[in-house]
Amino acid sequence: MRTIIGHVASCFDIERTIFYSSPALGGENIKKRRARTMAKMKAALYMKNQQLALTEVDIPEVGFEKVKLRIKYCALCATDFHVLFHDLFNRPAGFGLGHELSGIIEELGPGAARYGLQVGDKVVAFPLIFCGRCAFCKRGQTQYCIDKQAARFPGFAEYAVCDVSQVYKIPHDADLKSYALVEPMTCAMRCIDNADIEIGKTVAISGVGGIGLIMLNLILLRGGAQVTAIDPVPVKRETALQMGAAQVIDPTTEDVAARAMELTDGRGFDVVIEASGAAAAVPACLKMLAHCGTVAYFGVYPMDYELPVNLFDLYNKEGRIVTAFVNKDIVPRAIQLVPRMSMDLLIGKVMPLDEIEQAFAEFKKSIYPKIVITC
Repeated sequence: MRTIIGHVASCFDIERTIFYSSPALGGENIKKRRARTMAKMKAALYMKNQQLALTEVDIPEVGFEKVKLRIKYCALCATDFHVLFHDLFNRPAGFGLGHELSGIIEELGPGAARYGLQVGDKVVAFPLIFCGRCAFCKRGQTQYCIDKQAARFPGFAEYAVCDVSQVYKIPHDADLKSYALVEPMTCAMRCIDNADIEIGKTVAISGVGGIGLIMLNLILLRGGAQVTAIDPVPVKRETALQMGAAQVIDPTTEDVAARAMELTDGRGFDVVIEASGAAAAVPACLKMLAHCGTVAYFGVYPMDYELPVNLFDLYNKEGRIVTAFVNKDIVPRAIQLVPRMSMDLLIGKVMPLDEIEQAFAEFKKSIYPKIVITC
């Protein structure tokens, strides 16, 4: 990976929200506003061809119903890694990396205060803005919004300007480092909801990296039974056991499906969650599934990957396959659960923004659960 250091004037798609000119809304003349010299901030941007730019960009204007956050922490997500190295979602050059963030409100735009927000509030930010007008939004399926705006801020940056709809207050005494994991917690909780993990159901988790360990933590809180972690990395298997996994499977030395049947007396697991995103881990999931069980494919797979399924076997088991995307409505639930999470095990390493390139290199080693960047 080659890092570009310098000033990128316009490659990052920073939102230029126009202030309302009404004095009642606290607006001012647009020309005067634009005439000001824009303040700068450091930000990590995706520049295509596996290039990362830690550079200076303009701090976006704090427009109508927007807030400016001083970002304190942003966790590195596998999605960031896939965008950088595998061109996931075909993001444009200058796309801001990082979306699992927590921070403090530093400035309110006109109209923002009426939503109960104040300067100094500790908050987390959801990375998507939804239109609220399309058919999906009206059905309560905002994650499929046809006009959603993705990651309108770089989380690996000093500041972010967000719409009030993205911002959620957290307790005033909150540990901001821990709350940076709220966003991945919402993704994991969506998967658990979709998989319908009832108390006492047996569960296997394939892949216990950062998000897999979050999943494990949440499933244990939910009452999952005989929760089994599958991972090729010894330190990750050990961390899973420390967190409370009943047992672990090493896919490099054991037949995963055969071992799963052995552990469940030939029955299989009620729920199997594939959280690694590795295509090689996919086939075994259906083989270790119990009758009337559910496989949840949660990992982010290559965009051209096709799932191999023996439909007769699936039919014979009355098996079910589900996936999970994102869901903004889960954020308040995740915030409530943060104090019950094993953050000492989930957060593996904390690194400064200036070492963002090294952070991606550390992520690639697949040693640490979550790597968190101080901004």
